[in-house]
Amino acid sequence: MKTSFTLRLPEELRRKIKEEAKQSDMSINQYILYTLTKEISYKEAERALKERIKKAPSREEALRLLDAIVPDVPTLPEDKIL
Repeated sequence: MKTSFTLRLPEELRRKIKEEAKQSDMSINQYILYTLTKEISYKEAERALKERIKKAPSREEALRLLDAIVPDVPTLPEDKIL
């Protein structure tokens, strides 16, 4: 089921959305749906990962889960390893 939703946007944000939609070869509606869906999916995945890590039986298992999911990216000079 689809529904309509009225949303008030600042003019600058509306302009940016229009530009991004055009660059992505999408309608404004498609671009907004895509962006919201992606953001919600990321948040859901983050919550699920945090739950799995909390339930890990050991620190080593939690780190193994992270290693399996997070790409191996070199640390930056400003990164602090705790």
